[in-house]
Amino acid sequence: MLATTDPATMRDAGLPAARRRVGIALAVVGMCGWLGWIVWRVATLTLNPIPIAAFLIELGGAVIGVVVAVALATVDRPRTTFDDDRRDPWRYAFAVADRVERTRAVDLHREVRSAANSARRGGKRTRADIAMGCVLIDGPRRLAMIVVAVVGLLIGVSPMPVPTVPSLVSLAVGVGGLSVATVVLSERRIAVGDRLRWTYGSIGELLIRDDLDGVAPRRWVGTVGTIVVVNLAIAMRGMSDRWTHGLPTMSNDMRIVAMVYAMTLVAGSLFTLVTTAAPQLDNAHLVSRRLEERTARQSALGGALCIGLIGLLAGVLPGCVDPSDDHAGRIEHVTEHEVGSPVDD
Repeated sequence: MLATTDPATMRDAGLPAARRRVGIALAVVGMCGWLGWIVWRVATLTLNPIPIAAFLIELGGAVIGVVVAVALATVDRPRTTFDDDRRDPWRYAFAVADRVERTRAVDLHREVRSAANSARRGGKRTRADIAMGCVLIDGPRRLAMIVVAVVGLLIGVSPMPVPTVPSLVSLAVGVGGLSVATVVLSERRIAVGDRLRWTYGSIGELLIRDDLDGVAPRRWVGTVGTIVVVNLAIAMRGMSDRWTHGLPTMSNDMRIVAMVYAMTLVAGSLFTLVTTAAPQLDNAHLVSRRLEERTARQSALGGALCIGLIGLLAGVLPGCVDPSDDHAGRIEHVTEHEVGSPVDD
């Protein structure tokens, strides 16, 4: 008989010194980029719950990226990662767990609660423990970002002001630097996009306790739900400001920023769907139900994207800002004039 080897006991060779130095240098570049973005965000932050929440979520994302990169850089003899399915949303969490020699998260509900309880108890924790805790809360962070974007669109508050070109460059450097650093320090066990796919794929795991028989897995349901909800919020905002005026009015610049912010979340969800393996049902008698469910999902996605596109176009296309112009096809912004002040014809 062939001898079997326990995967938990197999180890890779230590991280080469040259790769470690390159990874650390990329992480430093990423941190500098994030620092520039954070400085701009703090300088332009307004005292409103939506911008403050958005800033804290972005700050949390930067901190999580740095903590994971540091943990990967300090690993001596990482455990071998056997799973090589790059279309698995859990690949990022599994790879980090294997590299820092921690148990893989299987039940996200239980693992998130355990991480929260451990943080409250305090005590000594290693870099690996902190890194795994950061990986686990990355999904709830993404969910909070979606909630902030949707609520901001509905109440008429943008999560941030119009960003400057230097601030956007800093953000791109920060995100790109930490992402590539993670790839290098994990010896390509983690690929670019794995973390994004993990955060969206875990939303369904957080909101739904168990998979439903004959329905797509929770990781799919959460991602599809994100696309539908965010697109509906975009549509409501665009149609309200142009035609119905049922929501609080937003200025042109703030509306465009809020919509683009929300569309980046839609783009992340679409990336997750495209790069994740299609769900399969094991039971043969559920094949017809699977086809019906897939058709319904595609119809819901297509309808939501079309409605969102209409709202986006209605919100970003130029329109009249003259409060005396009631043209139904233009965006109107009703402003109050002081009593007795002249109004130009």
